[in-house]
Amino acid sequence: MNPHQTRALEILESLGNRPAAPFHEGGPASYLIEQATVLGVDVRVDEFGNVIAHYEGGDLGTERVDPPIAYVAHMDHPGYEIVEVGERGTIARALGGVPVVSMKQSVAVLALLSDGSRVRAKLIPPGGPLSDDPDDRLVLVEFEVDVELAPPVPLVFDLVNFTLDGDLIRMRAADDLAGCASGLAALERIVADEVNVDFYAVWTRAEEGGLWGARLMAEAGTLPKDTLVVSIESSPVIPGVAQGEGPVIRTGDRMFTFDADAEQIFIVAQDAIQSRNPNFKVQRQLMSGGSCEATAFAVFGYKATGIAFPLGNWHNATTFIGDPQGGIGPEYIHVDDFLGGVELLTEAAKSVGKRNDSPTRARVRQIPADIRARMASSGQWV
Repeated sequence: MNPHQTRALEILESLGNRPAAPFHEGGPASYLIEQATVLGVDVRVDEFGNVIAHYEGGDLGTERVDPPIAYVAHMDHPGYEIVEVGERGTIARALGGVPVVSMKQSVAVLALLSDGSRVRAKLIPPGGPLSDDPDDRLVLVEFEVDVELAPPVPLVFDLVNFTLDGDLIRMRAADDLAGCASGLAALERIVADEVNVDFYAVWTRAEEGGLWGARLMAEAGTLPKDTLVVSIESSPVIPGVAQGEGPVIRTGDRMFTFDADAEQIFIVAQDAIQSRNPNFKVQRQLMSGGSCEATAFAVFGYKATGIAFPLGNWHNATTFIGDPQGGIGPEYIHVDDFLGGVELLTEAAKSVGKRNDSPTRARVRQIPADIRARMASSGQWV
């Protein structure tokens, strides 16, 4: 394993040690801000709490022709939030697509307190409805020890932060800390190599359940409108996709198909890497298992594309999210897919200006003279 790969895994482990739930992303946000600031790039937090790191390399004295590129990943993961402490007990609401089993059976969780400590607790299915609205998705919380609570308090599943298990990375929230980590790892390499690119690394909030951070940011036009937006996600394995066969160039998600022009940065990058390493693996697929932030930006007029790390135990469901008899377990991705994704992202940042000359475009444009002549001479019957 080379130093770049070791560093990428170090970043992912550091983020895994900083759990988050929707609207409660302070742990990963503070780490990402700290690491990006060390690089000397411009780092800011927008009014919605999204973190934006901006690097502009190359000759700044000349007018830039190529559009900016932005790598976008979200810091949150499905969890719960304590919303009430009182006579009815301690009550929590599900945030995002938590496994249904966590509302039907007793499940171990960690409460993330404001002082940085974590306290073990259990989710307890209520004996009857806690609200007139079933969409509230409320459960009771039972703590092992007495603790002072000031709602809202985030709860995450009591699972491993990060571990390497052979070829697999197992962690509470590969979705989407793997996306956050790969974006930062790519940014570090782009800065070190002084790549001639106008580049943004973006880490958003409250993606689970609504793409909220990305939607608000896209609506506000925070990124220049000609930015090529790349969503980096861990997305559930679907037919035609396999773990260990490389990162997936994502042509779309459950809601939207993405932009072919933006995608060419990855086609060019793949070709460049495979010219050096013919064994480099990449997949290409419309990952319909879930939705991602490329859709949010595309709807607001940005050219968007994405890559995905094939994911097991999506949202911590060991069977499927809607299974009331299922289990809760760590998510997992293949280490080669993750490291290959960092390599692809790094190379793609160098490929923005080359996308018009991608191998795909070149192949389709080349029409052999004999085929042209035959088509022209035999088409008179029309």
